[in-house]
Amino acid sequence: MMIKNFTVLILVFVSLSSYSQGITFQKNTNTAAQKFNLVQKLNKSGDSLILATDHKKIKQVDILNYEYLETFEINNLNAKIGLSHLSIGNYVVQARIGRHWIVMYLEKRDLKAEGIKTTNININSNVKEMVSKNPIASESSSIDTSNLLQLNENKMYWVVQETNSQFSSYKTMGLKFSSEIYNLIDQIELEMKSEVAKANTLRVYEVFDKSEFMRKQLKNKNYHKRKSSKLFNVNPIYNSEDKRKSISSL
Repeated sequence: MMIKNFTVLILVFVSLSSYSQGITFQKNTNTAAQKFNLVQKLNKSGDSLILATDHKKIKQVDILNYEYLETFEINNLNAKIGLSHLSIGNYVVQARIGRHWIVMYLEKRDLKAEGIKTTNININSNVKEMVSKNPIASESSSIDTSNLLQLNENKMYWVVQETNSQFSSYKTMGLKFSSEIYNLIDQIELEMKSEVAKANTLRVYEVFDKSEFMRKQLKNKNYHKRKSSKLFNVNPIYNSEDKRKSISSL
């Protein structure tokens, strides 16, 4: 009976979390989307976007607006992309399948600011263990910022993450604030000590002109690899490969 009650509470909690985030998704119904039988939907908790095709791989997914750009290299038949980190606003989602770009839209609203009631449920259980995004990151209870960069909290930086394992590899790129970057650095430096995730990499670039940089990056996904640019510092201000080499030489 206790297990059944606990399950009900979890389901209610997930439902309310989805509701409080206020993410609305508009899928694409044009002929290209139908041609690939493209599944486009939010997950049950409403905090992730699910895309899937029958036979043609999804190469890339971009989430963007006038102030933000994030790119995911998928190269797979399906993808699940987290949305909870997005700020309030309207976004274009574009997925590249073959030579086609499938354009979708999503809106994230602040329901509390709009006066829509949300409910918090306290569950007396170790929920943290169940929903931990990264088992390696969970080894650290606090972030050691003693060796971290001093980043401007009002600026956004271009971040390139690569996850490599014997099963798969993928890359995500996007503009992120300093608070997110500190967490990512803490995570990657823990992963360096792990046999499973030691091949993962993280690079952070300082961006001088965000709007123009985004325009160039959208046209060319490898723009951030340029040897010279007035729009960003072509030398990463953080590179996990450099950090790994410095640790190895000790």
